[in-house]
Amino acid sequence: MLGNERIGSNYFPYISLMSFGNSYFYMADGSVVSGKTARPAVLAVEDITWETTTSTDVGLDANFLNNRLQFHFDYYKKKTTDMLLAIEIPYSMGYNNPNTNAGKMSTHGFDMEMGWHDQIGQFRYDIGLNFSDFLSKIDYLNNADIISGGKIKRAGVLFNEYYGYVSDGIYQTQDEVNNSARTSTTVTVGDVKYRDISGPDGVPDGKISPEYDRVPLGNSLPRYQYGGTITASYKGLDLNVAFQGIGKQNSYMSTAMVQPLRDNYGNIPAILEGKYWSPFNTAEENKNAVYPRLTNISKGNNYATSDFWIFEGSYFRLKNITLGYTLPRIWTNSAGIDRVRFYVSGSDLFCLSNFPKGWDPEMDSSAYPITTSLLVGVQVNF
Repeated sequence: MLGNERIGSNYFPYISLMSFGNSYFYMADGSVVSGKTARPAVLAVEDITWETTTSTDVGLDANFLNNRLQFHFDYYKKKTTDMLLAIEIPYSMGYNNPNTNAGKMSTHGFDMEMGWHDQIGQFRYDIGLNFSDFLSKIDYLNNADIISGGKIKRAGVLFNEYYGYVSDGIYQTQDEVNNSARTSTTVTVGDVKYRDISGPDGVPDGKISPEYDRVPLGNSLPRYQYGGTITASYKGLDLNVAFQGIGKQNSYMSTAMVQPLRDNYGNIPAILEGKYWSPFNTAEENKNAVYPRLTNISKGNNYATSDFWIFEGSYFRLKNITLGYTLPRIWTNSAGIDRVRFYVSGSDLFCLSNFPKGWDPEMDSSAYPITTSLLVGVQVNF
């Protein structure tokens, strides 16, 4: 049984904290007096406690074929209670949303490792593989849904699922716009079209609204994470290879990746070239358009959280490959040198993914992508 007390920078959430404003001056009994304003800044949650996780773990370790084949498998289930979550309160209260014990979550998953070690004459090689997966589901929330950053915490769905509208292509004609449910009156041809899911009465109401037409869109966390290493040596030659990847992942195209003319001075992302809806295109070209029209006004409809911007983000990356050669000691010992090894090494040589060119599956859209590096060197031991 484990506890979790990580609740951000508010180390005393059970105490109401005061915030003081700037000094000001006023007249009192004919004299100038200075003072400060003060207000409650943090809403106290007096009965808050640590969240608690209870884990059950079953493992298997086995060796076969004179320890050449090694296998490790670990299956676990976790039950988290008294989850520390920021519960939404009315803006009129004047506080930030306070952390409180608000829910329960269950997680199950596994970790697996395999290794093969063998030697044939002077040729020796080792292969190591690892594979893991997990799912986390919210079992209970003692308050309304928690929606933040285009993701939702809701009882009965996966933890932090994407949450937004269901897209239905791109508007091609003004008649289609006029006869469809829209998010606002500014929606026009070339904009993203959404499905009317529901309304106040539980049936489509001819409007696209955040209250009734947003739905869970799928897991935001990676699935089937894997990696591996391969090492081999023959006489003076040695080879080392390392790779990693994710087998399944719902990735999201942020506005930094696809929104043109951002902040009134930005450029048009290269990935949009020849793929966006335009009044200068033919009808067939617009029918096959991948992205909506280029605009920097009335853009809320197009870049609202929706499945329009979700894509398969699995990837395979070659993290490193190193090839080396060690000189025979009969050549080096006479010079008083114990070992000389020449090598060439490449890191992050390539990555296979569906990410747009220039974007990295391991880096946030606001960060610089991982770069390829090549290194040639010599190691000398005395």
